[in-house]
Amino acid sequence: MTILGPIIGAAVKRREQIFRVATASGATQLANALTDRWFDLPDARAHRSSGVGVDGTSHAILLSTGAHLVIGLACALGPDPIGQIQEADIAAMPARFDDAAASSARDLLMRSLETEVAVKALVRAVELGVPSDTIIWIDGSLHADLAHMAGGPTNVRWGDGVERAGSLMSRTRDLFLTAARTETWVIGVGKTQRASVLAGALQHGLGVTGEVHEAKARLAQWPDAPSGNSDPDVCRPGDGEVLATMGAGWSWPLILDASQFPMTTPLASDLLRGCPAIVSCYLRPHEADLPLRIDVPANQLGFDDQLFAPRGHTPGGRRAMWVPNPAVMVPIIETVMASYGGVTAHNGPLFAVDRLVRLPRRELETRIMPIIAKIAGVGAGVLGVDRGRRRFVQE
Repeated sequence: MTILGPIIGAAVKRREQIFRVATASGATQLANALTDRWFDLPDARAHRSSGVGVDGTSHAILLSTGAHLVIGLACALGPDPIGQIQEADIAAMPARFDDAAASSARDLLMRSLETEVAVKALVRAVELGVPSDTIIWIDGSLHADLAHMAGGPTNVRWGDGVERAGSLMSRTRDLFLTAARTETWVIGVGKTQRASVLAGALQHGLGVTGEVHEAKARLAQWPDAPSGNSDPDVCRPGDGEVLATMGAGWSWPLILDASQFPMTTPLASDLLRGCPAIVSCYLRPHEADLPLRIDVPANQLGFDDQLFAPRGHTPGGRRAMWVPNPAVMVPIIETVMASYGGVTAHNGPLFAVDRLVRLPRRELETRIMPIIAKIAGVGAGVLGVDRGRRRFVQE
């Protein structure tokens, strides 16, 4: 049985911090401001008849030797005649690379595979003459994915990591430009709200530069409250905290470009040049459900904003811009609602492909790893998992 005493003691000690985070008490002012930019849900209406879901899965397995085996799988799944497209890859990383490098490799590998199957699905739709009736549904935020890959080359120090990051950005550019040329819709559906782009735009509108006064006043009442600006969570609420009290509906969209990236590289500004900016909003499809982040390329809505400025590198720090007329997003919202399957299936095409690519870790370790070892010509024990994981696999 778990020893509860120390845990209860820690909960008592941190009760104010837990309360503030759990109730999003620091974001009330911004949530009130959001009510003026929060719209009722339109009726569900499918503007395109062919939906292709794109998703992937990946694992970084720590071996008993200290090395890592990184395995990724991605799939694009659509109705006939587009059908199913699958890609998989493996990266074997020597023991000199730590867990952080393995995590970076895992993320980069999966994103590369997802982009590859998305491009292939789009090419197949073009060849079949149905691009203007097709939607490429991407699992995750398009802008967040671009931010990760733009900063990726600075975080990879393993094998062909830089080359893979460059290839990912190049193929992503191909996806967006081909979709624009063929009038294919690309819609990203994210299930998390950790970003702060909406909170930042609302703060700017209120004239709040980097702090939420209500939260700081509450902190000042605590017996052991920190002084000054020592609590970064107070200064920048996450979008999820702002959205916590909002009912069913959707938010006024924002235009996001590379100036909202945490970091980027000259390689990213070269390889992603010409890519459209991203229009992003949040949607709560049902009172009992959590918000979704909906991202689409800006040119899909008739905007000519680009991810990077035509000349040179886009400087960081510029705030996100509200779209002039939120009505341009209504067809996207209607289409997302038409694909909504309830609390357990936030998007029909993505739910179907998720079930296809799901790869339980235990199945990977007990069934697939021995097959990989045999193909590589090594004993199954050579690819055995580390001691910390082995006891769970053997149970």
